[in-house]
Formats: sequence, structure tokens, C-alpha cells
Amino acid sequence: MRSMAQLLLVLAVSQASLPVRAQETTTTTLEALPPAEQHTTVRGTPPQDIVGRWLVVGWVELPNGKVAATAPGLWEITREEGQPVLTVRFAQLPPALQKSVNDASSAGQRWEPSPADVAQVAAAWDTLAPSDPRLVKVENEIVARDGFDEAFKSDSKSKDAVWVVRQVERFHPSASPSIQQINVYSVLEPRGAGFYGNYVAATIAAAPLPIPITLSGHFQTYRLSGEAPKRGLLARLLDFFSGCGHR
Repeated sequence: MRSMAQLLLVLAVSQASLPVRAQETTTTTLEALPPAEQHTTVRGTPPQDIVGRWLVVGWVELPNGKVAATAPGLWEITREEGQPVLTVRFAQLPPALQKSVNDASSAGQRWEPSPADVAQVAAAWDTLAPSDPRLVKVENEIVARDGFDEAFKSDSKSKDAVWVVRQVERFHPSASPSIQQINVYSVLEPRGAGFYGNYVAATIAAAPLPIPITLSGHFQTYRLSGEAPKRGLLARLLDFFSGCGHR
């Protein structure tokens, strides 16, 4: 699964108005890095039902309404000492699903996993092939609305959110030109067995590429494990009608 930083760099180059110098193609075998150090900070009171494994699908959307790319990710959220701990799982989707993602992106279409796709990822979780995005550190923040600072309250993508995940990923020098990746998932509402909201991704890259490169769109999480809370009839009806206006 291509890293989001690589995806942003490719999209930025492909959409640039100035010509880009062709780069020589070389084959380099990089020494495997140890797993990136990951840490979670919690602010406010996040929902209780976020514990579990998740397929997170972000859609990078262009001003003309087309979907430039689909960016899938894998999260595992556990609970330690009463607080949620988020760990990003760096692994590849099953080959057939990854091909579907790539084909949809090439066609400028949104890839949304079917229930069968979600079940396939859940069943294959322990055997998914690992990927190496060349990261050394990942800082995960889970921020509930009662923990929002002024930046979250004033930003157009997060001001209406009920909770937010913000990730700062720092790259090893071998990942050049990528230096740092920031992902912000602003949850607007529960949808299905997961959550839906605004998605922003920014890559800080070394010159001569733009610094930073920022793209945005929407995202949906799909539950792979963990028990979703039982909801009453009224709540389910509200979920149904709230989704009628969404594409």
C-alpha cells in the first residue's frame, strides 16, 4: 500500500503547472527499518466505542469534484489505563483489494469497500504483508470536542467535528524528499458501524517540491473488530435520515 506521503507527492507533481524535471530511475535496496515508535495523546473525553480494529478510507477530492485518489489505512485502538491508544498498522491490503483501489484512483472514482471487502480485511489482519513507509516516529492524538483548542474550533474542517484524530508522522532520511506527514481526520457523525468526516493530509517535502503539499476530502472508518454499541430505534432512524443528503 503506497504511503500517503508518496501519494501526495505524485499528485502534486501531476497537477503542477510548471514542467517537472524527469528523474532518473534507479533500483535501490533499502535496509529495513525497525517499527516506527508510536505514541498516543488523548485530550477531552473521546467516545467509548472506538476500541477495535479499523479500516480507514480517505478520499482525496479535487476542486472539480473528482476523486484524485483513495488512501486506505489500518488502525488498532486499544484501551490502556482507561485511555484509548491508537496504533497505525503499516501493512498492505489483500492484492485484489489493492488493485481495486488503484483502478478506482486511476479512473478518478471513489473506492468504497463492500461488506465482503471489509470482512476480507478483518479475516486477513494477522497475515497482511507488512509495508515500510520509512517512518521513525508517529504521534497520534485523539481529541474530543471538550478538548478542542482554538485551532480546532476555528478551522473549517474541524470546527463542527465531535472528535478528531491528528497524526504527525516523521520520516527517516531515506524517505527523502518526504520529511513529515500530517493527517487530520475530523469526525462529523457516526455512519454505519463506523464514522464519517473531513480528511486533510499534508506532506512537508524537501525542495524543489512545494512545501507543504496539502490535499483534502472526506473519510469513512469501517469496523473490523470490536463490538459496536447497540443503538435504539430512534437513533438508527436518525442515522438513516442524516445519510440521505450525503453522496
